Amino acid sequence: MDEVPSLTVRLLGGPPARHGDAEIALGPAQRQAVFAALALHAGRFVSRKEIIDAVWGEQPPDSATGIVYTYVSALRRALEPVGEPLVASRAGYSLDLPKHQVDVHVFEAELERARAHRLAGEHRRELESLRSALAQWRGSALNGIPGPFAETQRARLNELRMSALERRAEVALHLGGYRELVGELAVLVERHPLREGLHRMLITALFRSGRQAEALAAFDSARETIIEQSGLEPGPELLALRQRVLDDDPTLHHQDQPEHHRPTQAQPERPPAFVGREYELDRVRHHLSALLDDGLGGTVWLDGEAGSGKTALLAEVLATARSHTRWVEADELTSAVPLSLIADCLGGEALEDLGKTVTELCEAGPKVLVFEDLHWADEESLLAWQRLHRFTTHLPLLLIGSARPLPRRRTLDVLRSRVDGEIVSLPPFDGPAVAALADETLARDPGEEFLGFAAEYTAGNPAYLSELFAEFAEGRELGTAPHGRAAAVVEDHLATLSVACKRTLTSAALLGSSFTVADLVGVTGRELRALIEAVEEALAARVLETEGERLRFRVPLVRSVFAANTPPAIRAVLHQEIAATMAGSGVPADRVAEQLLQVGDELTARWIPQWLLDNVRALPTGLAVELLHLLSHQRNLTEEQHQSLTGELAALLLPEAGMSAPWSATRSLGAAQPWCAPLHAFARPAVPPQRDAI
Repeated sequence: MDEVPSLTVRLLGGPPARHGDAEIALGPAQRQAVFAALALHAGRFVSRKEIIDAVWGEQPPDSATGIVYTYVSALRRALEPVGEPLVASRAGYSLDLPKHQVDVHVFEAELERARAHRLAGEHRRELESLRSALAQWRGSALNGIPGPFAETQRARLNELRMSALERRAEVALHLGGYRELVGELAVLVERHPLREGLHRMLITALFRSGRQAEALAAFDSARETIIEQSGLEPGPELLALRQRVLDDDPTLHHQDQPEHHRPTQAQPERPPAFVGREYELDRVRHHLSALLDDGLGGTVWLDGEAGSGKTALLAEVLATARSHTRWVEADELTSAVPLSLIADCLGGEALEDLGKTVTELCEAGPKVLVFEDLHWADEESLLAWQRLHRFTTHLPLLLIGSARPLPRRRTLDVLRSRVDGEIVSLPPFDGPAVAALADETLARDPGEEFLGFAAEYTAGNPAYLSELFAEFAEGRELGTAPHGRAAAVVEDHLATLSVACKRTLTSAALLGSSFTVADLVGVTGRELRALIEAVEEALAARVLETEGERLRFRVPLVRSVFAANTPPAIRAVLHQEIAATMAGSGVPADRVAEQLLQVGDELTARWIPQWLLDNVRALPTGLAVELLHLLSHQRNLTEEQHQSLTGELAALLLPEAGMSAPWSATRSLGAAQPWCAPLHAFARPAVPPQRDAI
């Protein structure tokens, strides 16, 4: 007897449903949206409310329930040739279909296999799984299917596909397939010009193929495109890669890497220097001692922003309990694969029987399970983590979770609120902790002034402080833009911000220490609605904070990094444009002058000399003198402007020095410089490094 062809669901391109080789006509787009919602939850019941939300969102028609019933009835008739896979119950509707018959589930399963191979160090098998995953795509995800659920899933799946494409190229590059990759990567960077990882791999592939000149040309093209489309400079990793190509860095050449087995994620090494956090260390050590000495389980939840030292603190405490500890870390890829975090920590058998797996594990001795960065964990892993928490009441199990407090995530908030263990929060470093870190990392006393600046500039963030101290140890001058390492740490922490948000923050960084939404509208020219969305994202991520009716960067270093993302030549033009907008809007003169000072010797706008003459008396003396001094380098001043500015400079400088002007106001500003130069140090107050540190 011939086998009856089965139903195949294709949501990654092609007709959504097929019976063998024949397409099944599912009908109108909204009916297909119902089918897609059921297929993506194949094997479980989806309530009528979930379906209504999937198709119409927050504004369903009054007859939505009836329409869903009609759609389901029509889908049942359409699927009759393959039996009765669409099941109804009081709980809702279910597409009773094995997951291997739905391409999305096959795609995600292959990604999970690839991740398992990656953790085991099995690169060739990882590459095979990635190729199998990507082979499921035959076009666009959920093509033509409407509704908020389809829109969200489309974005999620497209991002997963891009991550898989990048990882496949990365593994192939690692295994020596750089020549074959050049063509594929060239197409990908053209389609996705803002993904710097693709540009880095293309440049590396060209370099390893012996095409150094083409690799450098690829960098130039990448930089030009990124600046043109995003308004930002490329990240420090791409800039560093260019230098490695120029230097013919031997480590950039391909080196054979043997396969190796790495069954679990390694526990981080104990930090070479650990300061501060005495209270927090004591609390976590208390729970570890209760476990190892008395066999008592417990739960610790560690809260702290990016760079606050969560990993370092746990590595410090658990350095003496390595044999008892299993340590895993969530990331963007794990968030897309259900229960991947649990499988990484406890193995695949835990997915079948979590209770049995954990009980058997603890029978061999006390165990510490560390789950880092739970803000990335998938929903199923978070639910399993909650079950693990219950086991701590009767097993010798210390469960530790860490997460960033912001941006907020409802599931994580609920989970945190249900933890009846101990919640340990890591605040910013205070003055003594900053000084202790400096003592540990610097060979010389930096002085109280520098320590005060460092604490304010980094807002007490330990990771930022460490990079600032490293740059100080190398002789970096204060008040200049942050170099590679500090910028790289900041950009890594803010990598998840949208491009629109980063663009807005880059403009905001040029506005000064604080600004209003109206300032942003004037500078960016963007619609208020889109701008507010970007600002709200930045507020949720705690990049910005409110200051009355104004906004400001919470961490001055972060503002410096965003400002430095704008190329210097463009930055000079933008500062003058911003100053012109401010001046025309009646903004106080000192704020306009602050913008102009950021330009340095590149002041070229013709309106500036007359504006300064009109407002010089409204400015603080030091600010006015600095601006007058910068204008002395502007070549397009008229003779009348020269004379007027000379007089203003003399009027400001000489009386404060107890002198009278030994020249006529008819002499040029250039001629006055020899007389004025000795007075600059007297009249110009020291400029705090925070202000110029962009």
